[in-house]
Amino acid sequence: MSDRVFVHIGAPKTGTTYLQETLHQNREALQEAGVLYPTISGDAHHTTLWDLRNLSEKRKFGQDIRGHWDTTVGAAREWPGHTTVISSELFVYLGNEMANRVLDAWGDAEVHVIYTARDLVRQVPAVWQERMKNGNTLAYGDFVADVLGKRKTGMAKGFWNAQDAEGALARWAQGIDPRHIHVVTAPLSGAAPDLLWHRFAGVLGVDGTRYPAKVSAANPSIGVTSAELLRRLNVRHGQHLSVMRYRRIVRRGLFDVLAGAVEDTTKLPLTAEQRQALHELSVQKVGAMERAGYDVVGSLDELVPAEPTRAEKKRAAAKTPDDVTDDEVVDALLDVVFDMLKSRHRGASTRKRT
Repeated sequence: MSDRVFVHIGAPKTGTTYLQETLHQNREALQEAGVLYPTISGDAHHTTLWDLRNLSEKRKFGQDIRGHWDTTVGAAREWPGHTTVISSELFVYLGNEMANRVLDAWGDAEVHVIYTARDLVRQVPAVWQERMKNGNTLAYGDFVADVLGKRKTGMAKGFWNAQDAEGALARWAQGIDPRHIHVVTAPLSGAAPDLLWHRFAGVLGVDGTRYPAKVSAANPSIGVTSAELLRRLNVRHGQHLSVMRYRRIVRRGLFDVLAGAVEDTTKLPLTAEQRQALHELSVQKVGAMERAGYDVVGSLDELVPAEPTRAEKKRAAAKTPDDVTDDEVVDALLDVVFDMLKSRHRGASTRKRT
């Protein structure tokens, strides 16, 4: 049985995919050092979480995920090394009862919780874009207004369930030594690209430089026109696709094309008033975490949004996805179609040569 089990619970859009891919790519070398990262399905342990929540019959995953939770727990119990790590940003959404079930599953092992965090000014636009990549349809302006408390929708509640570090960690800290709750802050822009991995690895007690990160720390992003195109596609067709079919057809098939084909570099903006509101909320949340006595790797100052740069001030006055016109969406679609035709032609030419 592992001496220690680390449960990485999220939050989404804080470098979780990058960390999961790095753990997965280095899993054999880590095992030699006594650290187990169980291989269940893919790089992360999302199916483990879905099975725990008995979602296997409710959502069409394209695979049988029944037993994934028991398999993960069993792997940790049988591991002769000193450490097991599981990671899924979906764990952060669990309520008190289910979180306690996760924490109690590891027998006599010393349980640790890792929460990766990023400042809210970066998170609000990033989370909205991510939700569009998962089939949601809420307009950007409505989402930002909801997050700031003017209205209450499911997306806003989901945002705060995950991104409110104070509230999320309160659910997971019951009965755990605060020193075993690890808040790993996402480095600021301009930091070394592997700094987040080195911070995370340090929590596990390993030297991150010995297990290099061979993946990019940044997910591809799209501009306001592409984002609005994707949202409108979800409105028209999203409800007709299961979770896995959406991932295959839209998320993997279209998103990367949008990122490369559409000349649209305008990032999702926030107004000065919205930034100020998020700054004030961040100061409150950081103060609560300081008082809680959690182990902080990095600096809580990194969670307080910095003063806007000149580019960010200019962006605040720029258009949002809500301002995108029908003509702009059509132009973007033409670029996507043309890019797909070129890609198809290149593929056909390659097959002919071989």
